[in-house]
Amino acid sequence: MNLTKYLERFERLHHLIGKKSTGTPAELAEKLDLSKRAVYEYIRIMREMGAPIAFCHVRQTYYYERTVGFSMGFRELNNEETKSVEGGAFQITSEFFKELSPVQK
Repeated sequence: MNLTKYLERFERLHHLIGKKSTGTPAELAEKLDLSKRAVYEYIRIMREMGAPIAFCHVRQTYYYERTVGFSMGFRELNNEETKSVEGGAFQITSEFFKELSPVQK
């Protein structure tokens, strides 16, 4: 399976759980175009990653026990984040490369 599609399913599942609108595992499988077994596998993986997922038998939906965010992707760090991660070295390197002309790169 394409990795992008796999990640998109995690994002869609996170969205549905956050809205408390997954339905039963069978209904969720249909919404995600997956088998019921695959739904259980996605839920298991998300729990292993730290997602506080529970199932409400009254409302028949998965939900988060605490408010959580989910992000699998890349974003540019701001200056403060860069300094804490790289000790400022990344910023110096970035500034060096910005000064190079296109011919020198």
